[in-house]
Amino acid sequence: MRIVDIHFQNRRLLPGDILAGVVEIKTNKPFGCNRVVLKLKGKEHTEYSAGENRVSDDKTIIGRVFRVSEGKTIPEGITRIPFSIDLPKQLSPTYEGTYGRIEYTLEAVVEVNWTLDPKCKKEFRVLQNRPPYIEDSIGLEPSTITDDELQVQLDEKCLRLDTGINVQFKVKERSRVRGVRFEIIREEDAVCRSRTLNRKSAIVRKIYPIASDDFGRWLDINIGEKWRYHLPFLSGLFKITYFLKVTLDVGLDFDPSIEFPLKFSDIVPERDVLEEIAIDLGFREW
Repeated sequence: MRIVDIHFQNRRLLPGDILAGVVEIKTNKPFGCNRVVLKLKGKEHTEYSAGENRVSDDKTIIGRVFRVSEGKTIPEGITRIPFSIDLPKQLSPTYEGTYGRIEYTLEAVVEVNWTLDPKCKKEFRVLQNRPPYIEDSIGLEPSTITDDELQVQLDEKCLRLDTGINVQFKVKERSRVRGVRFEIIREEDAVCRSRTLNRKSAIVRKIYPIASDDFGRWLDINIGEKWRYHLPFLSGLFKITYFLKVTLDVGLDFDPSIEFPLKFSDIVPERDVLEEIAIDLGFREW
């Protein structure tokens, strides 16, 4: 019996973090080992159907091999070999999309003579760094778009990870208006060979029912609070972006809609919050 396993200290990591853990080798009798190696691999994979054929494309993000133990005899019982690997500071996040995925694996191989090498492969996840904080006054001018029956205004075209985005809107009076639909749309562009594939999907949706006394006056709603999805990113085969789509829900008729591309911002830094509190309390220095 020769069983190999990998135990991570943490399977969710940021670029630049340390991937650490132990390789565990279990055997019921001693055996000779040439070496123990770790194979770190990250890859992107895209695919689509073309008639009866399946077209796919792959791109390697990272591929490295590390020796963690040289030739020795593995004794009976359980042998644990620690490892620690510095991840690159620039890595695309783990991702599962419509046209493919980005994945990271670590494989432990115990190299022996005259028989199959015992091995174990496990996945780990690379997360995204938080976006920088964007101040209200930098590049976030108010934006207003007007359709014949729908007017939408954003004080800033920016979704903040804690509070989301505030949307102000006004509906012109007309018949058969049931409400206004607000959606944050994720747009996935995936390259597969020489073809670019595109898919849009709503990942957050809210409905604001319109009453008779709502026509002609400004209303508002928040959407995207407590963001728990991927942030925009660009990799070798994927491009992920987001936009806000506001649609007037009209029964038995075409639903007019308005779209805004979105930026993302981290929450307000703690120092800024303290300064705002100080100002509210009337202190000039903090």
